[in-house]
Amino acid sequence: MDVAEAILSRRSVRKFKDKRVEREELEDLVDFGRLAPSGMNKQPIEFLVVDRSELEQEVFEYTNWAGAVDWNPDFEERPRAYIFLLINEAVEPVTENHDAGLAAGNICLGAVGKGFGTCLLGALDEEPLEDILGIPDTRKLDLAVAIGYPAQEITVEAGQDEIDYWLDEAGTLHVPKRPAEKIVHFNGWQG
Repeated sequence: MDVAEAILSRRSVRKFKDKRVEREELEDLVDFGRLAPSGMNKQPIEFLVVDRSELEQEVFEYTNWAGAVDWNPDFEERPRAYIFLLINEAVEPVTENHDAGLAAGNICLGAVGKGFGTCLLGALDEEPLEDILGIPDTRKLDLAVAIGYPAQEITVEAGQDEIDYWLDEAGTLHVPKRPAEKIVHFNGWQG
C-alpha cells in the first residue's frame, strides 16, 4: 500500500474484531510514531503501550467513544490495544501538541498499511488513566490511539454544512467530509 492509498483509506474505526494485536506489530507502530518530526528535534513524546487483555478492558472505561452517535462498542468489539502518547515536559518541548499529532498520524497510517484500524482518542478521563497506568507526574497524557482489526464498514461522503458522522441500520459508519472548494484558499483568503 502506498502513502496516498493509506491516507485515502484511513478512517476512525469504532468497532473491532475480537482478535489480539501482536506485540511485534505494536512495536513497529511505536517506531513509526517515534520517527515523526519534532519541533527543534526535542522529542518530548513517549509511548505507553497497553496490550494485556484485562488492562485493555479497564482502560476502555475511561475513554469516550463515538461522541456524535449514541453508541459504544460491545465488550467483544472494543480495541485490542492502545498506544498512549505522553509528553515529557522535562525536555522543555516547544511544539509538544504538534509533535503528538504527528506521531499519532504516523501510527495511524502505519496501522492501515498493516491491516489494522485505529481511532485517535483525545477525550480521555485523564486522572483515572494516569492512576491505572502508573503515569508519573512528570509526564502529561495527551492522546491515545486505539488499535485493532476493523469490524465495520466506513463510508466517506461529501459533506456540506452537516459534518456529524452517523450509523445506518446496517451498522455502516458514514463520515461526511467538507468539499475542498469550501475549505481551501490559494494565495490569500480571497485569492
